[in-house]
Amino acid sequence: MHNDLVDPGEMMKRGFHLWRQTRWPGRNGRVRYAHTLFNSYLIRCLELLIMRLWDAESGSAANRLAQIQEMLEQLWKNSPADQPVLVRDARWLIPLAQSPTTDELAPYFEVAEKIAQTLADEDRTEIHKASVQMAGGHLRSQLRHYILKNGVALDENSLVLTARSTNALDLALTIQGLVPLLKAYEHARHSGNQHHQLELASAICQGISADPELFVNRLDLLGAYSMIEHLFITTDHEGRVVYTPVGRRHVQLLEEYAGLISLLSKRLHEDCGHFRPVDGTYSPYGVIFGFSSNLTEHMTLKALQPDAMTHFTLEDVFTDGSADKLAWVSGWRKLPHIEPGVQRLFDYPQQFAEAMFNRIEHALRRSVAEGEANTEVQTGRLFILPSDDLEAVSKASLIADLPVQYIGSSDPQIVAAHKAHSYDQDRLLHDRQEGMFLVSYQTSGGWVAVTKDLLTDVLGAGRAVKIVGLPSAAAAVLKLMCPDLL
Repeated sequence: MHNDLVDPGEMMKRGFHLWRQTRWPGRNGRVRYAHTLFNSYLIRCLELLIMRLWDAESGSAANRLAQIQEMLEQLWKNSPADQPVLVRDARWLIPLAQSPTTDELAPYFEVAEKIAQTLADEDRTEIHKASVQMAGGHLRSQLRHYILKNGVALDENSLVLTARSTNALDLALTIQGLVPLLKAYEHARHSGNQHHQLELASAICQGISADPELFVNRLDLLGAYSMIEHLFITTDHEGRVVYTPVGRRHVQLLEEYAGLISLLSKRLHEDCGHFRPVDGTYSPYGVIFGFSSNLTEHMTLKALQPDAMTHFTLEDVFTDGSADKLAWVSGWRKLPHIEPGVQRLFDYPQQFAEAMFNRIEHALRRSVAEGEANTEVQTGRLFILPSDDLEAVSKASLIADLPVQYIGSSDPQIVAAHKAHSYDQDRLLHDRQEGMFLVSYQTSGGWVAVTKDLLTDVLGAGRAVKIVGLPSAAAAVLKLMCPDLL
């Protein structure tokens, strides 16, 4: 079953396609690529194997991780020098294995908790570094895709709304990775380990890079955007709406994150200057990929060419580099069977990399300035009123109703009454699974959902609105989804 991990069989077919479009290599070239495919297959096996670290007693996880690292080292030790070293650190295999798309979101959080409970600090930190940097790169690449596809600017409101409302999982997992990284960063600062401090600062900045304003200055909105209703909220045995264990852990991490980023934003601002993209050199803010597994795909395909660079690895994608690393990344899609026009679409985007960095620097600078001035960004409030409380509804008469554009429904009667806009039910349920709503509930004729777009469009703009007549259970869910905005 294809699951977006690198498939050596697919890589073989793509290699054959290139050779048919150009020319077939001699025996040495074919054998060299066959060896690359074999190594790629072993990496795939190790990715799947590393997700079994916790199959038996949790105390064995660290030993199993060490065994996989040893296998990885033996793989590259026994490979010819002309073979690309795809991944050198076994800890990076965990987020690499989790990069494929899936409809089941709960296992991501189960793995995150197991990592926190069973592995040593050093191993946890490296896994979180890899996870946060890969997630940041994925989200930046998504922005770049929308910019090119729709011809919009980076700060276009429609792009901001799409990026924020469709990435609840990435936002939640990034927060769960940033908290331990920020703690490690603070410890490195106090211990005087500047190399480790800058290494961590680089990972943190990459993690927040897709939306630094949200991650640094709009923490009240970030919390709500990162909530996943069906995963974080349930009802207890008495029928009360409560957080699930995963939800409680996430809310606690949100509180920790808010405290840490506020405390450390000044130091991060001082350190981030080290990561400014320089023309003619490589910056991770310019790398473009779909999922992390695509990176090892590119490295595997590039091995079709005898002059392919082999000394860089997956980990090197996320660190600054000189012109040779820039040539390595820029060359991934420069294959002889790819049209020059298509290749140009994937040229290293220096201006985009600079724009990504500038937004990080600006957000951190703004946080420092507002902290020193003791000012805060004004955020609107959402009022939830029962329809049968006439006195409360009367007192709130001057507060605008939430516009219908932020309420979708598959219930024809609700749509006909102009209480919601029409929303296809299959799509609504899919989007609910993806965490795109603040609250959703079933009616006798379908479903109703309140979209997260109101967070930026309405509350983020400082406007207060009210929702009247939510079912009591839905109102209770909404209060847990965005407690800081009510």
